[in-house]
Amino acid sequence: MLALVKPAVLACAAGLFVCGAAGATAVRHVVETASSGNVQAELSYDYANYAFSNVHVTIRRGGAVLVDGPVKPLSRYSTVDPAGNKKSVDVRTLDRDPEPEVLLDLYTGGAHCCWYTEVYRYVASANTYLMVVHSWGNTTYRPADLNHDGLREFVSGDDRFAYEFTSFSGSTFPVQIWQYHAGRFVDVTRRFPRPIRRDARRQWRWAVAKGNRAGNVGPLASWAADECLLRHCRSAFRQLDALRRKHWIGHRWDATPREFLRHLRRFLQRTGYLR
Repeated sequence: MLALVKPAVLACAAGLFVCGAAGATAVRHVVETASSGNVQAELSYDYANYAFSNVHVTIRRGGAVLVDGPVKPLSRYSTVDPAGNKKSVDVRTLDRDPEPEVLLDLYTGGAHCCWYTEVYRYVASANTYLMVVHSWGNTTYRPADLNHDGLREFVSGDDRFAYEFTSFSGSTFPVQIWQYHAGRFVDVTRRFPRPIRRDARRQWRWAVAKGNRAGNVGPLASWAADECLLRHCRSAFRQLDALRRKHWIGHRWDATPREFLRHLRRFLQRTGYLR
């Protein structure tokens, strides 16, 4: 099972993942392994005092080493799980192709951003692995088999809502569900109305919670997005306008409730929620 990682921050120096000085803390060499069928993956790194170095991935298929090298960060930072109780590497079949993929769950670093997953896919014609990166942004994901077909869905949140309507601390993220197919991630959220309805109820509770009126534009925006996914856009905006008339929509730092609703409608059209 892949980890929902809450990792420490790693700085990168001289081509290695390093974050400050290790001091007197002993360096611990960590090796994580995972396998499926004839594919084995190994992620190794040295860890001391929240400093990671020598992060390395090896992939064997049928005993032959096809990938063997450092994990290159997307930015100056990267992470694995320093507690050692959750793996950052997994091997499993993600699509109808029976060949298993190798996954690495990593983190770019920063105050709250960004999680990403590297997926290594075997290409038989070249006898090698190609890697694709999917960024989850400020959110991460949880693995699930929502349609009970034996394949994984990646249940996450739409990171495009971060900062869009309020500060990050006030932002929430409507549910977003992905599947992996033949080297790419596909947004399949609309195929799963049950988790959308569940998220809509949660966003609505946050929005109308006692004492939350001044800061409810984040969850109201996410609730409207969920409702649009369920084809309830028109009724959702009628309800939002009723809240506005009752003074139940908080002010953005730079917009009135009326302006917030206009911006929300344009944003949902631009991002494909409102069709």
